[in-house]
Amino acid sequence: MNIWIEYWKKEEDRKNTHAQMRENAKWVEPDPKKIIKRFCQSREDANRYAKSLQEHGYHTIIKQDNGGY
Repeated sequence: MNIWIEYWKKEEDRKNTHAQMRENAKWVEPDPKKIIKRFCQSREDANRYAKSLQEHGYHTIIKQDNGGY
């Protein structure tokens, strides 16, 4: 079973403030060229690294395969 993190830099272009929302946040698919992958040894390592990346302004997704052939 492989565990990896896919992450990319957050890009905010909304003009909302904390006092007034002008628009609802919408999910925008990231450019596949900007997605970075990093493989991890365990789920705990992946969680720890993903949390660190989020604190530094990245979107993160932890993925794993089923290990089958």
